[in-house]
Amino acid sequence: MKTRATEPELLDHETPSPADQARVVGFLRFVNRWLGGTDAVAAHLGESREPVTVLDVGAGAADIPLALARRFPNVRPIAFDLSDWMLSFAQGIPKIRGDVRRFPFRDRSVDFVIATHFFHHLTDDQIVATLREFARVARRGIVVNDLLRNRRALFWIKLLTLRANRYVKNDGPQSVRRAFTVPEIEALAGRAGLGWLKATVHFGHRFALAGERPTSA
Repeated sequence: MKTRATEPELLDHETPSPADQARVVGFLRFVNRWLGGTDAVAAHLGESREPVTVLDVGAGAADIPLALARRFPNVRPIAFDLSDWMLSFAQGIPKIRGDVRRFPFRDRSVDFVIATHFFHHLTDDQIVATLREFARVARRGIVVNDLLRNRRALFWIKLLTLRANRYVKNDGPQSVRRAFTVPEIEALAGRAGLGWLKATVHFGHRFALAGERPTSA
């Protein structure tokens, strides 16, 4: 656990059956609602009475942006994901299918760019490039919410997925192995030239790398 694992997860290269797709989405919704995923993002969005556009990259079924819109009536969410089948579960929200490596958004075209459980799928170099793209597109700020890599988190995710389907049972623990420590993710933000992003630890063995753009940036 001293370094990030590099082996891909099953969902990185397989498309589950429709029944398994529903189970995967259900598990992620449970994690985001009850194990801190949504709360970690909400804690860093800031106060505003004006409409705020929030672009969720790797949104999947879009449960986090939809929850944010319910919690903050001023939030205008957009879901962005590469997976057709994941986006098919995202209802009641504008959604765009695309690849972050060809990010189809103008400079500073949304207020916040957020991402949850997305960065652990990327290499370190990909993370640096992605953070730079986030900073290009975001007017106000960035919130990256992902898992911490430690043995306690690995133990709990193995216990939580003990009776799950093969995708969740394999990919849950592998997500922790591919995750980060706070110094690692802050170092990657530094490499991207975004020293104004700082990582804080949240409930559920997760962190949020977050910050609002300095007025001089």
